[in-house]
Amino acid sequence: MRTGPGSDAPVQEPLPDLRRLMAFRAHGAVRLLLKCGAALEDVEGAVSAGQSEVAVLMAHDLVQLSLSVRGLRTSGELSFAAEQASFDPFEGVPAEDVEEGLRLAAAGLEAIAADRGEEWLERLRSHLRVTEQQLDYARPLPDVRSGKGLMKGYKLARTWSPQMRRLGLPDVMPSNWTQRND
Repeated sequence: MRTGPGSDAPVQEPLPDLRRLMAFRAHGAVRLLLKCGAALEDVEGAVSAGQSEVAVLMAHDLVQLSLSVRGLRTSGELSFAAEQASFDPFEGVPAEDVEEGLRLAAAGLEAIAADRGEEWLERLRSHLRVTEQQLDYARPLPDVRSGKGLMKGYKLARTWSPQMRRLGLPDVMPSNWTQRND
């Protein structure tokens, strides 16, 4: 609470949009766990193979995914369909964050050529950690690319799914993962 100009009367801070906050934390976590984790592994593989152009292209995808998570806090798109022309990964993201992210992805070309690929990868990982920290979880998200982490990821999704339904928001898990086909 703060006071208004020229008075001691408290001015109420506006309440955050609960639906947007819940969607940001739930969908953002799932997008980081599933999409960003896979994209980072692709970048790491390209760097280790010395494929600098592939690494930079994959890093560009990774940064867009990460920034799309940040945008969920304000006005980013909940339904993620990167292959659709209508999806804007930068919706709701400050312009300086977009520029910084795109510069980071592009820096890989020089870094790999100068044998500083691991240093560049650490900067990409740091970018992802900043995105994850914005979700404000008490602990780091699990690594779902491991056997133990996968179950923790499902537990997180199961925790969020009923809340999303209650608020009339899209589920965090793809429907083909949660519905039987028989």
